[in-house]
Amino acid sequence: MLNALTITIAGLILVLTGCAAVPVAPTIAVPAQELWRDQAFSYDPAAITIRKADLFALDKELQTTLDSSGMKAANLQARVDYLLTLLFGPKRTSFPYAGGQSTIGAVTWRTRRGDCLSLSVLAYSIAKALNLPAQLQDVRIQQFYDRHGNVDFIEGHINLLIKNETRPYLSAGMTNTGNVLIDFEPKTGWMRPGVELSEENVLARYYNNIAAEYFAAGNTALAYAWFKAAILADPGYSSTYNNLAQLYKRSGFVDSAERLLAHAIALNGSDTTAIRSMRQLLVVQGRDAEAEKYVRILQAEQERDPYYWLGIGLNYLREEKYAKAVRALERAEALAAGFDEVHRNLAIAYWYNGDKPNAKKQLDMLASLIMPDKVDAGFAALSRKIGKM
Repeated sequence: MLNALTITIAGLILVLTGCAAVPVAPTIAVPAQELWRDQAFSYDPAAITIRKADLFALDKELQTTLDSSGMKAANLQARVDYLLTLLFGPKRTSFPYAGGQSTIGAVTWRTRRGDCLSLSVLAYSIAKALNLPAQLQDVRIQQFYDRHGNVDFIEGHINLLIKNETRPYLSAGMTNTGNVLIDFEPKTGWMRPGVELSEENVLARYYNNIAAEYFAAGNTALAYAWFKAAILADPGYSSTYNNLAQLYKRSGFVDSAERLLAHAIALNGSDTTAIRSMRQLLVVQGRDAEAEKYVRILQAEQERDPYYWLGIGLNYLREEKYAKAVRALERAEALAAGFDEVHRNLAIAYWYNGDKPNAKKQLDMLASLIMPDKVDAGFAALSRKIGKM
């Protein structure tokens, strides 16, 4: 489900709680000239070998196939069907998902595998070549951590929306708006509304991922160059500032790391990863009073974050503490609408906590969110267990 990576130094980022009044996060951004450490990292702009055109370019053979297909002038539904057949084959089998490295569209097509950023970029580029109204989306999901050595990667999610502004119509008893959502990890928030991304936004996320890979490999010069490229491509993307701060921190530039984190928080006061990083940075310097302010900010963000309560509920489920899981997941449900994973896990928690009527109610709500062609084996098994098919 890899979108744009956020990295932290493993073992140093703590999830904390607090109390009392909530302070306001810093709001003054840092001037751009104060962000860079070019000399320290032997910065060479020529290290950035991928441009926007490279990221979205199609494989030449694929481009020839599209040009000779005659599909560009077909109706929208025919073009969508053709796109899906190209990506998933006539039987709509899965395009192999492969996390760990983001690739440009042409490489993704040739290797027939990629993470969700790579696959979504490929799908977008094919869609644009077919004159389809395509829009890449950033979809917020529960945070997943993947540890590589002593670096934690926090994974995001991206998918593709094919827009259709025609009137809704009825098909097989269901209302269909005509929009098509292409998601290569459909179990991960595929029904969730996303934030539209420009090509520059996506380019920045790609650069950020490449930089994170170099960071994990210990190549600080290339990590710096690609992080800087990401910021220049999309100065408003807060996660890259947090990531560059981790590089500065590891390299001993603590003051510069703090300025970057302040900048990230100024851009996005809900960036809990940057807030945690700032809090930890202050603690290790003995600045506990300043750190406490960020603890209270984190607490306030967590209280209104359904993903936080979902994570707490899942932990309680794993520990077989079903009553506590119910309470946490009920908090998540109260803060969110249309979260299929909340209803799925709340049904399980209710069932094991002995509340079968509410378990069945949650299953019914889950069924209303899942389109018939998206029903998976897990849902079918849950339905049989709770007694609803």
